[in-house]
Amino acid sequence: MRHLFTLLIALVAVTTADAQSRYFMTLSDLMSGNGIQLDTLFTDHHSKSRQLWWGGNDYVLTTGDARVDKTLKKNAFAAMQGDTLYVNCRNLRYEKTGFGNGYTRAMRIGEHSVLFVNKMIGRSARNSVAFTSVMFGGIAGTIAASQYNKQQVCYLISWGADEKGRIDIRLLDDALIEQMLKDYHDLWLEYRSEQDDRKRILADRVVPLLEKAGLFNQSKR
Repeated sequence: MRHLFTLLIALVAVTTADAQSRYFMTLSDLMSGNGIQLDTLFTDHHSKSRQLWWGGNDYVLTTGDARVDKTLKKNAFAAMQGDTLYVNCRNLRYEKTGFGNGYTRAMRIGEHSVLFVNKMIGRSARNSVAFTSVMFGGIAGTIAASQYNKQQVCYLISWGADEKGRIDIRLLDDALIEQMLKDYHDLWLEYRSEQDDRKRILADRVVPLLEKAGLFNQSKR
């Protein structure tokens, strides 16, 4: 009986439901608060690791309605469960590279964009992994490359989908972060204090600075 109770507690920790939930088909719908009401939304978090305070695209959103679940998986842009925002990673692209299926937690930032955290992808990631593998070689190189690929960075969604339904996103690099922190000189200096280009843009450094600047907004109800 004790083991059953422990199992139930564990399940509750990763699977939640909220009657006050909505989903949004586009970024514009999200920004205007034009959501489609859901009676129930289940959020199942598969990852066993504690990655920052969001993680990658580890969330699966379901309702118990097969038709709605298909829309959530393939076509919806985002969903809200209470005050928590989830963005669908399926159609997001950075340098023509995607993350795969699944939702990630996100936050509105500014008046027109959404920020989320996920692994490094794109040309920079491929080049760095290839370089690391060559430098270390063999098993050590594979392990080092794998660890680099798991590093979490910040991405920005600022516009809608193209004719194929794909949404181009931007990596928060030095140039974008400088724009965001232009009115916060001390925070910009703190950001620039890290000399290593790779470490400087990691989410566990960037997110706290953006929070200190008060740049995150709650989504409209």
